[in-house]
Amino acid sequence: MRKTTIVIMTIMLTVLVSTVSADMVVLAGSTMESPPPFWEDSFWGLTSNIERAYRFELESSIPHYAKELQIAAYHYENMPGSSANFSINLDDDGEPGQAIGEFNITGITTTQQILSAKVNEETVLHSGAAYWLLGGTSHGQVNWNLGDMAFTQEAGNYAYRVISEGDWIVSESSRSNISAYAILGTQVPEPATVALLGLGGLVVLRKRRGTFLSKK
Repeated sequence: MRKTTIVIMTIMLTVLVSTVSADMVVLAGSTMESPPPFWEDSFWGLTSNIERAYRFELESSIPHYAKELQIAAYHYENMPGSSANFSINLDDDGEPGQAIGEFNITGITTTQQILSAKVNEETVLHSGAAYWLLGGTSHGQVNWNLGDMAFTQEAGNYAYRVISEGDWIVSESSRSNISAYAILGTQVPEPATVALLGLGGLVVLRKRRGTFLSKK
């Protein structure tokens, strides 16, 4: 009976782990596609003095971990711009606020292409909350390609700022172009799932301990 219980718990643990470790899905993006389609030679420029940001909300009713960012970008020939810094920021009264997760995009070349980076810390996105994807670079100019047929649906979803001037300027247009991006992630396990995973781990640990003691 004990052996049967252990087998069942092991099967349950395996199923739960596979569920928690499910493939990543698109949480937000210019067109909710991965990789995001983009227009060639159409872009918003990022420089050491200009940042740009897009407002978004989680396209799910369940909290998710943000894991990866995909963007389309390139830089001009004979001009530096091989890396860019992106972050997910909380909404602060209609403009970008505190950063909660960062991505360092490297390997940007003169070829217009999709690049990706993993988030540098655990970042949880919640349903019903507003966030901003913010992009900039520390040197040169990075050209952040516009998304293919991607436009904001209402005013207040696009913002930029000249860093030396400080204040964000939020677009009042309901049809601003959106740069190509996709934020990918995985579902946050529910408390009951976490508890079952812990219980399954204890069962396996107890089994191993019992086997060890029986051999002594």
